[in-house]
Amino acid sequence: MILSPPRFLVDEDVHGDIPLTLRDMESTMDILVVGEAGAPPKGTLDPELLLAAETLGRTLITGDRSSMPDHLKDHFAAGHHTSGVILLRSGFPFGRYLRELHLIWFAMTADEWIDRTDYIPY
Repeated sequence: MILSPPRFLVDEDVHGDIPLTLRDMESTMDILVVGEAGAPPKGTLDPELLLAAETLGRTLITGDRSSMPDHLKDHFAAGHHTSGVILLRSGFPFGRYLRELHLIWFAMTADEWIDRTDYIPY
């Protein structure tokens, strides 16, 4: 059994330097950003974004802490699943987000993120 790291889908509300810098830090990190080829288009509503992340098997990284938790409840209530959702808390130094996302990618497996939701920084 091969334990693979999480593959990320980054919401368009996340500062663009986060996925760019993570890609520079780890060229093997699988990061797809909303609006890129193979990702949902920009402007995709949260419920559809959750469905897309589920279909793509990607852990969603979002800064939408206000409405995403309610959309997640509806998503699960409808019998859907996630490959994980990471909600970025506001007000922390840029480097802290990078370190925590890198640690998640490095130390955890995709299976550990199934139906898991976490806020970072911890």
